[in-house]
Amino acid sequence: MPHLLVHKTQLNKVQQSADSKPELKDGEILFKVEKYALTTNNITYAVCGFNLKYWNFFPSTEKDLGIVPVWGFAEVVDSKHDAIEVGERCYGYFPMADYLKVEAGKISEYGFSDVVDHRRPLSPIYNFYSRLAADQSFDESLADYIPIIKPLFATSFLIYHHLKESNFFEGEQVILTSASSKTALALAYMLKENAKADGQKIIGLTSTRNVEFVESTGYYDAVISYEDYTSKLTHSPAAIVDFAGNTALLQGINDLLGDHLKNIVLVGLTDWQSEKAFKEVPKSAFFFAPTHIQQKYQDWGAEKTNSLLNAALMGFVKDSQKMLDLEYVTDKEALAALYLQMLGGKVDPKKGYVVVID
Repeated sequence: MPHLLVHKTQLNKVQQSADSKPELKDGEILFKVEKYALTTNNITYAVCGFNLKYWNFFPSTEKDLGIVPVWGFAEVVDSKHDAIEVGERCYGYFPMADYLKVEAGKISEYGFSDVVDHRRPLSPIYNFYSRLAADQSFDESLADYIPIIKPLFATSFLIYHHLKESNFFEGEQVILTSASSKTALALAYMLKENAKADGQKIIGLTSTRNVEFVESTGYYDAVISYEDYTSKLTHSPAAIVDFAGNTALLQGINDLLGDHLKNIVLVGLTDWQSEKAFKEVPKSAFFFAPTHIQQKYQDWGAEKTNSLLNAALMGFVKDSQKMLDLEYVTDKEALAALYLQMLGGKVDPKKGYVVVID
């Protein structure tokens, strides 16, 4: 399966390019990508490609075209590094491509980083590759759920603790937009698990077609369609966690709730055609997960942070098996079509998409 190239400023324009096997120099290894997930999280990577430098991870040789990063699994098929053997399998951040050449550094029994020059200035969270043989929490029977759920769940885990440590911005309800998205569902799961201690009402906003599915998860105290929010949202102190990126919607909720709206946490940007600039959204701040997890490593230590994250993750993974149907993509035409459907917000929230590379 070739690269899927996306026009950096016109995200609905895509083309494909043949992928050739790179040659290695000393200290480098070659990954053969096995499979990866495609979720709305990847749409956010494309929307924020310039501002958050997501286009910089896997540069394209085409000036106006970029490669959207994905999370998945790969096998080492060639190695010119003494500490990494052919046959090792890893989990991490990959391009939509057959191969990835990595300059391996910062090596431990648990993993290693790509220390190639162009990735050094970028967030180290995205540059790390976990060695599956050393990951005691890895369950092969759940492997296909991991790249769908783990990246977004880590974000939701961090958002939850951000809300809690901020005393929910003195609110009484947490409103989640794009409530059917997997990142929103993961946060709703965390909020529901801690509802007795936190005392927060959990409100989901979603499209009319997804109301029934969102209600069926049991994570939300109330599910409201976008068409009905003006009549059904409660006028009580609230924090919004925004996964949609629809600035007109956020402005509308602000106008409706007024002083009751305490804060907006901007997370996802799936509405890539939103008309207003995010700096115009009142009471809002963008949430960048890599910064927050680095702070947690400082505050809690890496071992405690990863332990708490993985324990919460596995609970959500088990729940996800009941509400998520896996669908596999195995050819380039289906991949391009899926990307465009996801960009247009037309995918079924009950499905998890895994791209398998021969």
